[in-house]
Amino acid sequence: MDSPLPITGSYVTTFGTLRLEARGDKVTGKYTHEDGSVTGTLTGNTIRGTWVQKGNASEGTFVFEFDRGANGFRGTWEGGGNGPWNGVRLELAPADRGGFPGGWNSLAEGPLLAGPMIGEVSTQSAYIWTQARCTSPVTLVVATEGSEVRRIVKTPTWNEWLCQVFHVEDLRPGVPYTYWLESTHGKTPARPLPLAPAPDARAVRIAFGSCLCFYHHPELPILDAIERDAPACLAMIGDNTYYYQFDWQSEHTMMLAQLRARNNPSFRRLVSALPTVGVWDDHDFGPNDADNRFSGKDMALRTFRRSWANARWGTNATAGVFSSVRMGPAELFLLDSRWYRNQPAHTLLGEAQLVWLVESLERSTAPVKIIASPTQVLADAAVAKGWECFRRDAPQELEGLLGEIEARDIRGVVFVSGDLHMANLFHQEGRDLHGRRGPEWWELTTSPLANDPWMEAIAGKDRYLVAEVVDRNNYGLIDIDLDRKGKEVLLVCKDEQGRVLFDQPIALPTLAVRR
Repeated sequence: MDSPLPITGSYVTTFGTLRLEARGDKVTGKYTHEDGSVTGTLTGNTIRGTWVQKGNASEGTFVFEFDRGANGFRGTWEGGGNGPWNGVRLELAPADRGGFPGGWNSLAEGPLLAGPMIGEVSTQSAYIWTQARCTSPVTLVVATEGSEVRRIVKTPTWNEWLCQVFHVEDLRPGVPYTYWLESTHGKTPARPLPLAPAPDARAVRIAFGSCLCFYHHPELPILDAIERDAPACLAMIGDNTYYYQFDWQSEHTMMLAQLRARNNPSFRRLVSALPTVGVWDDHDFGPNDADNRFSGKDMALRTFRRSWANARWGTNATAGVFSSVRMGPAELFLLDSRWYRNQPAHTLLGEAQLVWLVESLERSTAPVKIIASPTQVLADAAVAKGWECFRRDAPQELEGLLGEIEARDIRGVVFVSGDLHMANLFHQEGRDLHGRRGPEWWELTTSPLANDPWMEAIAGKDRYLVAEVVDRNNYGLIDIDLDRKGKEVLLVCKDEQGRVLFDQPIALPTLAVRR
């Protein structure tokens, strides 16, 4: 007789890989550390038993307490000492054996385990991400003024962890829409569905941030502050969740880690009402400072794409998570600084992505072009510190990018970035172009949304640094108003209550080659 919990399976644990077999309430297993084995009895969701290690002739007792679907356990061991023994399941258990594709803090009722999250939007369409409760069909309903205008039915699948992205098209610009989701398990509350401002709009606000680690805090006031600013969209530019050693071992462990941050109550509220796009950095790609030599990068890409609702991922010819998004008078260029990063070769974007970026910038009709990089671009002190940045990791790519913008007179470019658990404002004067002056370069770095601040100032150590905040959580806001003469672009850094820490007005004509 099988166990009521799907205990049978492999787990990455404190003491190596553990393979458990359950028959009724009897559980046996072997683990890789010191040729170990376990024998125990399952009561409810808890196994109590004994362990033996042939490799060092030791033995003792253990207790494992499993979560729903046996996706992981918290445990302890005793015998010649004591300590924790924790583990995470490496593969999603089948549905007919009690598997559970949900993560930490999944919704307890309704048609969804996680979400909804509004992803990328245009003036006439929207992408909406969900994780369903089961494999029953789920219906997205879009309505206006009490009248349904779209019904889209999708059937979630187990091998996609019940995640799916709805794409609703042919909406009318400027119309106030609402949306909800229905299944045999009920319906979600109706929520507003904002679309993108028109390309000829004169003003827009875009929020951005990085480093969302403290998902376990039920309330994160910084996310509520972002919502109060009412931006047109939020760009999450890396470390949107954090993989630890257990988490980058398999696609299932990566999915569980992605869902941890997604299911934070404050984040859940925010993204259900605010269009949100994302790109990764090292911690939601793989190990710390990982580059394209990471052996798990293919499953990392599948996991990330499954967990977000961007309209595009790279190009047909070039893999990755980079893309661009038009928001009124701004176009947001989201960079992938992991898939092609190679430290020995000093590449960050790779040739194909760099060509895509330059050509896309040149084609763009947006007055303001925001390059959103998970890795700092202009920073100088980061080189001496050994921190990741373009000047240290890919100086030729940086020079190539700036040089192409100058040579093609691509106007209105500003940079935003994250990663370093501090906020920085950088400014590099326009360069001499043989009788002409190049565009001014500005970069706003904000981080962390929810992690420990770095607490180390770099003032006086970076020739381009204008302002910094190193002792508190923060986020960024780009406020664009083409009718605000001489201050068309405003770079703003705010604290977790939404208070301005520093801001920088920029005259749009200075972001161009000048006589």
